[in-house]
Amino acid sequence: GQVYSFHPAGAPMTVNRPHQRPHVLIVSDDQGLADFLGEGLTLAGFWTSVIASALQTLEVFRLRTFDLIVIDAALDGLGAEQLLVRLLAANDSATALTDRPVVIFAGSHLEMSAARAAELGATRIFFPPVDLEPLALEFFALVNGWRDAHPDAPWADELAQQPG
Repeated sequence: GQVYSFHPAGAPMTVNRPHQRPHVLIVSDDQGLADFLGEGLTLAGFWTSVIASALQTLEVFRLRTFDLIVIDAALDGLGAEQLLVRLLAANDSATALTDRPVVIFAGSHLEMSAARAAELGATRIFFPPVDLEPLALEFFALVNGWRDAHPDAPWADELAQQPG
């Protein structure tokens, strides 16, 4: 059955939104998950971008960053674990490509356990069923928490607009 619930016709979400729309990167080759997150988070007040491969994601991070990164644990190809290692430099052999919150979406504990996600540096892991409104609230809380800890850091889209 459907593991994502989405109520666009319901009451507007009341969330503690920052003054800027945070930009969320969704890394998933699952069209259902990508559509659910992309459409739902946009309605909730985020900008969203979707990339279907870990290698493409690493290329994009050479050019820009995002305010929050969502990775599908079932990502094909390079895979979610390797992407996490490379993004967050979990093996300490490289420089992290981002210090922003990274969350994992896993279909079950078999795809990735909460302990493994934490070990790899993920901020949070989510398992179905997932409801959009609490998810959006959680994402805003993660972004706001990161902003509180880094008050002088520019927003991802401000960085992307800077020349150079």
